[in-house]
Amino acid sequence: MISLKPITLNNINDFKGTSYDKMSFEQKLGMIQQSIKKTYNNFYFEFLTVYKNDTIIGFMSLYAHSKHIISCAPEIKEEFKNKGFGFSAETSALKYAKEKGYTIAFASVEDNNKASIALHEKLGFEMAKQYSNKKGKTMRFYIKAL
Repeated sequence: MISLKPITLNNINDFKGTSYDKMSFEQKLGMIQQSIKKTYNNFYFEFLTVYKNDTIIGFMSLYAHSKHIISCAPEIKEEFKNKGFGFSAETSALKYAKEKGYTIAFASVEDNNKASIALHEKLGFEMAKQYSNKKGKTMRFYIKAL
């Protein structure tokens, strides 16, 4: 069974197997502290740990862009990918966001990230547009009513 729990300072060494592992210790610490305060750039921000039983299998970030719009981004550890955990984690996170009063969720997904594209389409997100980000990568902008 999947569960989401708020990240704590005790989780600072639990990023192995994710893209967050490349961050410096100070960056990880800052992200965790922002999550504990539940704010980033004056908007709601929360970083959650994704557990399967007692094992951390990934992370989920929630970031508000307005009073009603939130982005939700899963990061499942490499060894647990392609097992349905991202779907379960994001389903739980979207439910949590809806309970907090958000009505629209969106995600920006790299055009070559087939797994994330499949995940968001399976979750009922619609692709609203394609665009190039600041780094020149082609992205897909997905949106979903909660």
